[in-house]
Amino acid sequence: MVPASSAPDAPQAQNRALAGELIVNGQRYHLVPAEPSASPATAPAPDVRLLTSRELQVVSCVCAGWGNKQIATKLNISTWTVAAHLRRIFVKLGVDTRAAMVSRCLGALSLPPPP
Repeated sequence: MVPASSAPDAPQAQNRALAGELIVNGQRYHLVPAEPSASPATAPAPDVRLLTSRELQVVSCVCAGWGNKQIATKLNISTWTVAAHLRRIFVKLGVDTRAAMVSRCLGALSLPPPP
């Protein structure tokens, strides 16, 4: 076991996390604060009909099992834009994961096939 004081990059990793940046397996991720969720008793029922047509395209691609890079390539947008769409979709549907999003959307309406 390596002591915390001698662990390489421990202070740097903590500073990066505080600055909104996370590096995992060489991939750099920018952390974006999520909107605080309302309590379930006061939150309105999520409605898939609130999603835009582009968000529905992203949902259908996720339902097909595609990752962000594949979705970005198919929709001719950046991976950052895909992530932004997913964040907005999560907020609108009141979910925290892709699996919960798919579960919520599959029974709600017939999604268009992925482009």
